[in-house]
Amino acid sequence: MDQNDLMRHWYAYIYDQEVVQDDVAHILSTVGAAPQRILEVACGSGRIAIPLARAGHSVTGFDIDEFMLARIPAKAGGMENLKCYRADAIADDWGSGFDVVILSGNVLVNIVTDEDYQQAQELFIRKAAACVKQGGHMYLDFDCVNWPKEKPGQHGEWVCFEGTDDLGTYGKYIVVGGEYSRKTRVNRGTRRYEITPKDGGAFTVTTQSLKYFPTYEQVVAWLEKAGWEIEWHASVRRRTFHAIIWAKKK
Repeated sequence: MDQNDLMRHWYAYIYDQEVVQDDVAHILSTVGAAPQRILEVACGSGRIAIPLARAGHSVTGFDIDEFMLARIPAKAGGMENLKCYRADAIADDWGSGFDVVILSGNVLVNIVTDEDYQQAQELFIRKAAACVKQGGHMYLDFDCVNWPKEKPGQHGEWVCFEGTDDLGTYGKYIVVGGEYSRKTRVNRGTRRYEITPKDGGAFTVTTQSLKYFPTYEQVVAWLEKAGWEIEWHASVRRRTFHAIIWAKKK
């Protein structure tokens, strides 16, 4: 592997071990017990898709990261009702005829694109509507920044996670700084990967991070424009205000 692949393999492995979120049980209860045909967008390593398949649903997932996807088969155990493949959510078609589409894990503020971020977010809402049948549903969650003031570089840096993968590569994933503008609702920061392969030759990869945090009202307008009707919504307080929406295609 070259350095980029070593870093991405390490990240996928450690992410799979370290990242735990409390949304899976809520998604399962929201979707219900009756078998559904479900699409999960940006399914990663199967954190949500696999439990949905185990619950008896027919699940399709896609992600742009092949290293994340490579972690699914060993965990899924050959389930015939789970299909995951590599695709670009912006450029590729999402399919059609699904009963439910899942846009969870804060997908809206983690879109990989060089295009206008707000346009990409609205595109996700439109594509979600196109891939489900009439009367189908969408589970959507996303962060709405609710910081009381500007935060220019006040975050410092912190180790998000670290560890050693199955190849013996040790690394740290570090979130660095960040400047948030209340006017533009954009947060700019840096991510640093400090990687030490088993055979030595440590290296560092630094990437820039740009995230646009839509308002709740903005997302509601996108939903209405795309033909979604909100059946219920909720909010939870995490690091920021986090919204959860269950919507029905009109």
